[in-house]
Amino acid sequence: MIIAVYNVGLGVYRWLIQLFALWNPKAKALLNGWARDRAFHRGDIIHEINGVTTGEFELIWIHCASLGEFEMAKPIAAALQAASSQRHVLFSFFSPSGYNHAVLDHNQTKVYLPLDGRDSAKRWHAQWQPQAAIFIRYEFWYHHLKTAIQANIPTFALGVSLRPNHFLLSKVASPWKHLLKQLNGIGLINESMVLLAQQNQFNNAFLFGDSKFNRAYDRTLLSPSPNPLLQTWLQRKPTLIFGSAWMPEITLLQDFIQTHPSALNSWQILIAPHNISPEFCAQIQDALQPLQTAKYSEKTTLSEEDQVLILDTIGQLADCYRYGAMAVIGGAFGKGLHNTIEAVAFGLPVIFGPNFQKFPEAQQFIHAGFGFSVSDSESFNQILLTLMSEVQPSPSQPQQKSFTHPLSTLAKNFVASNRADVSKFVNLTYPEAKKGK
Repeated sequence: MIIAVYNVGLGVYRWLIQLFALWNPKAKALLNGWARDRAFHRGDIIHEINGVTTGEFELIWIHCASLGEFEMAKPIAAALQAASSQRHVLFSFFSPSGYNHAVLDHNQTKVYLPLDGRDSAKRWHAQWQPQAAIFIRYEFWYHHLKTAIQANIPTFALGVSLRPNHFLLSKVASPWKHLLKQLNGIGLINESMVLLAQQNQFNNAFLFGDSKFNRAYDRTLLSPSPNPLLQTWLQRKPTLIFGSAWMPEITLLQDFIQTHPSALNSWQILIAPHNISPEFCAQIQDALQPLQTAKYSEKTTLSEEDQVLILDTIGQLADCYRYGAMAVIGGAFGKGLHNTIEAVAFGLPVIFGPNFQKFPEAQQFIHAGFGFSVSDSESFNQILLTLMSEVQPSPSQPQQKSFTHPLSTLAKNFVASNRADVSKFVNLTYPEAKKGK
């Protein structure tokens, strides 16, 4: 009965996508992607080994609904392919933004996943014939899971975050529970979640860790890539970075400026809004008067007078954290917290709003002592003032931050020690795989 209702809901959802596609660009992109990729199949994949194209390869299917899940999947895919040159990774997406912004590595392909359904799942499997399937985080599509299990291929759910009130632990989720218990493994991100899963008879649960930590840690090892103009400005004064900010975070900053007008005299602020539209950037500029604000896209030079810089471009925020002293991460006054791990990996203490319960790393950061949740201006002002007073000049090193917080080393080490053990997963999953040359 539950699956019948699920199937009806999927039919209604498909109809709504078709309707919204008449005016909504994302819905239209999804429909177009489905139509295009239905004609694309395994035989069209180009796989190269030592510069030679071959049709003999293992196809590892990884489903990641959007860009966030793709970032989690990248270290997994890299480890799988490092173990064998015969592996080609097929990433599937349900989000146009995830599909469009996913940057692939060698021997990787991306497509849209068709909407879940008995027939569409069977058609998908016949189209691609994967040797293994991996579902990232919350991607429990019933028919796609069932078809992969019936095909008797290694099938995993990885980076799963389980809470006591999770859908999977409810009575209505019994069909999904039955399927998930048949998977080769369910990789949870921490030990308490593994215990919770085992208490609910998920005997295939194991500690995998959080591959978002891997991705963030790996980024810290790369050479800096910001525009030199931006890099020079970031190193000029201690910088407070607002990452993926919405209006509630800007309002907190506005109140802080009004109640503590001299506290920011020796500081500068980088704001990376989640919405980079000209209208929203103008709202930020209006809210932060009388501070001198500038939009990055409009500047050819930056001076000390530019106290607030609005980063109205995509793709540079993560590198900017390299030079910051602390960060305020947006989203947790709304539906959910944005990426805190990128900032923490570079050693920044992080402040965020109260709605972080679906993000276990945020609770981990609070317990570790470098994450701080605030619910109003009073708590925000108090924490920000305390953290600002503790920032110190760093030893002068080229291409390194000029100012740092005493909690920086603790934050960096936490990310390094909490990475997912992807190499263990590769060996566990594919012990019989042929080693690439």
